[in-house]
Amino acid sequence: MRKNASILALVSVLTCIVLVNSATAASISFSDKVEFVTDLPPNNMAQISLPSFDTQGGTLTLNSVLVEIFHQGSVQMAADNDDPFRPAVVRGRMFRTFTATGPGVVAGGNNVTSTPFVNLDPDNGDLVIFDPTGPDGVNFGVLAYGPLLAHSSNPATALYATPVPGLVNFDIEATLMSQDLQFQGQAPDAWTLEVENPRLSVTVKVTYDYVPEPSTLSLLGLGLVGLVRRSRR
Repeated sequence: MRKNASILALVSVLTCIVLVNSATAASISFSDKVEFVTDLPPNNMAQISLPSFDTQGGTLTLNSVLVEIFHQGSVQMAADNDDPFRPAVVRGRMFRTFTATGPGVVAGGNNVTSTPFVNLDPDNGDLVIFDPTGPDGVNFGVLAYGPLLAHSSNPATALYATPVPGLVNFDIEATLMSQDLQFQGQAPDAWTLEVENPRLSVTVKVTYDYVPEPSTLSLLGLGLVGLVRRSRR
């Protein structure tokens, strides 16, 4: 009798350990990104499709959903002062703005990235010929930022849980992709800006925290107790 009591106590401890360890939420993440080179329709819209949380017919329970949206941008810029009489103090700027919508998510992000100000001499005689070298021109090189976190939220689990494998869709729109020159003081009467390789990337990441179905754990505990009962006979 004492031996069986000891076994029952051991089984109880093991069952508690199983329940505690199993109740600890596991997690799985999915992510994908889209890239834009223009804010002009229809090329400024794209869709990201990620796996929904497959409950495997109810054997897994989704505890929470975390949706994170990141963005990053870049561009190459150069400028030339074409005014033969007026110097310039100037910098380049890059503007990026987007929106994102998905199940329980309405989000967006924006960023302005600037170069340092530089001094440009009056035009050196090349006039309309574009020459981004000093002293009247400048090659700003690559302006870039990110990735930056634009959005983080916990939408309803019902919007992401499916009994079989499925998809959740996010619609992304690049609403502004522009570059310009900002002058200190009076701007030259004539100048040229060259832009190459504009980019805007948006990444959506979904993280699912989940635990096994409680009924499965109960059956496991009952099975262990039944094993002890059989050993007592």
